[in-house]
Amino acid sequence: MATPPPGNTQSSNQSENQRGYNALFQARDGVTRAQNDVKTVMEGLIRAYGGADGAAFQSLLNEWSGRVDVITRSMGEMMQTLTETGQAQARTQAEINDFIEAARRTSISQSTQNRLNP
Repeated sequence: MATPPPGNTQSSNQSENQRGYNALFQARDGVTRAQNDVKTVMEGLIRAYGGADGAAFQSLLNEWSGRVDVITRSMGEMMQTLTETGQAQARTQAEINDFIEAARRTSISQSTQNRLNP
């Protein structure tokens, strides 16, 4: 069995999850700000735009905004998955530590009994 490299690989995975979460959060925040900026500017243009071309422009903006909503929703889902993965990793690490500690206590107890009862 190969020995893992030095360091805490579990903590490294949690750190990578956090970095991914932070990157997604910043990206989603940027996309949402851009969407809001476009909506603000376009509201004035839409009021000034009349006729069929104005309606077509409004339809285009609504379609674009709907696509942006899908993207930001997907980013939110990915962030939630990273959060759940990090929580599962922490639980698994705690369970492994508990198992190792229980095995250590059992080993010490058996060793003590063997010395007392040769």
